[in-house]
Amino acid sequence: MEQKALSLLRAFEQAGKMVTRVSIDGRKIELELSSGEIADEFDRIDMRNG
Repeated sequence: MEQKALSLLRAFEQAGKMVTRVSIDGRKIELELSSGEIADEFDRIDMRNG
């Protein structure tokens, strides 16, 4: 299953899709694709000092 998931990942990336997560549950493979928006990892953090 891992090899099949890796080949699916490569196929999606070669097609120009950005995969953010791969999950394998038994015989089920789930790929989560990026929505195209660049997530700001500091978006919800208050960066003020003082």
